Amino acid sequence: MIQATATTAASPEDLFRHLAVPEAWGAWGRFPTPARRARAGDTAPYGVGTVKKIWPASERTVAYEPYEHFGYVALSGLPVRGYRSDVRLERRDAGTFLRWEATFEPLIPGTGPVVGFALRQMLRAFTRWLPAHVEHCPPDCPARRAEGI
Repeated sequence: MIQATATTAASPEDLFRHLAVPEAWGAWGRFPTPARRARAGDTAPYGVGTVKKIWPASERTVAYEPYEHFGYVALSGLPVRGYRSDVRLERRDAGTFLRWEATFEPLIPGTGPVVGFALRQMLRAFTRWLPAHVEHCPPDCPARRAEGI
């Protein structure tokens, strides 16, 4: 398992919205192409079953506990098997403690340490970029416009 953590002044509610809304990933994630929802959730627009596309990956939401826990699995596009990320949000004082964890199996035996290093760097970037964006989120952000969360 790999992990990255951060503490932010942003609320768990605001952070969760930015995790649940696929298009918001494009606002904070610095991806080369816009993120988009390819499929709505099974019982909620952004809940479990939602599929998001972020080039080159496709991911499905597997945990949706508003303001506390958001989890997803990679369906395609990552150089690993069985990738799962879980983001936990814990209210602390006037902000939130954010813990982003991931598990995976390397596609090529022996590459686990190198792939793990790269994915850990990705999670560290996410735990910097997400709070930085949310703390200064512009009015036109997709997370602000989304309904059903």
